Amino acid sequence: MNILSYVEDLDLSDGQKHRGKCPECGRSNTFTATNQMGKLVWNCYANSCSLSGAKNILMSVDEIRKRMKDFKIDNELALDHLEKANYPYKDKKINVKLPEVFVMPEYLVPYTAYDGNSNDALIYEFCDGYGLWAADLDLYYDIKEDRIVFSVQDNGVIVDAVGRALDDSVVPKWKRYGTYAEGFIRGQHQLAIVVEDVVSACVIETLGATGVAILGTTLNANHIEALRGFKRVIVALDPDAAEKTIAYTKMLRANGVHTLALKLLDDIKYRREEDIAFITNTIKEFNGTFTTKEFAK
Repeated sequence: MNILSYVEDLDLSDGQKHRGKCPECGRSNTFTATNQMGKLVWNCYANSCSLSGAKNILMSVDEIRKRMKDFKIDNELALDHLEKANYPYKDKKINVKLPEVFVMPEYLVPYTAYDGNSNDALIYEFCDGYGLWAADLDLYYDIKEDRIVFSVQDNGVIVDAVGRALDDSVVPKWKRYGTYAEGFIRGQHQLAIVVEDVVSACVIETLGATGVAILGTTLNANHIEALRGFKRVIVALDPDAAEKTIAYTKMLRANGVHTLALKLLDDIKYRREEDIAFITNTIKEFNGTFTTKEFAK
């Protein structure tokens, strides 16, 4: 098959993208072709397929005009938008990092759309092992590295992603795809529980609180700013991170966040009976005063 003719026959306009069955290896949803400002780029993300290529093509007059219009930025309007969005938090005492634009890599396929080699079943089994319902988590599958990928969202917009290897031979076990600074947050409750990883944060959500995973080794200004929006915060890291639990608790308290420290008997995602019972009772006690979290506008 002439791959160039195949891609040209897709008749992609500027900025348009195609995803589908690879014409070379036949795998579903692994082949992508994109028209990037007059350059056709195509690639198959299946590990066993080496299909890829690119070719420059002519842009139409209308496409060029549209691009020129898109690149015109009104500086005054942009500054006004930042002020309305409360950036860069001039009224706060800590320095926060402005969010960066995140583009989901093409080799990350939505969980509900991928149907090759029973990977949907692998993701379902992975989540089920932790008492999670995969369909509720907005998951993706990393075709290149065989990872279950959790999307990181801010007000419904995907701003980052975190992947966990499904095969123990894949290293590193965890992978960040972006640089979002506020961590991974699951849930809409006024009680937030800070945990080690995204799976643990998802487990906390199933218990009735908001799970927060730092996505790093240190607590930064953006984490603190995000946690200020909760009525109460509990730091519940893994048992071998007791010193970090205390340090996080002290730092949050110093910045005006109502924070408690909790020493777990095991990683919360393993749902040890004593840990689950304690957290569940804490949530019930908290709910005697507060209910659903109202997000700050």
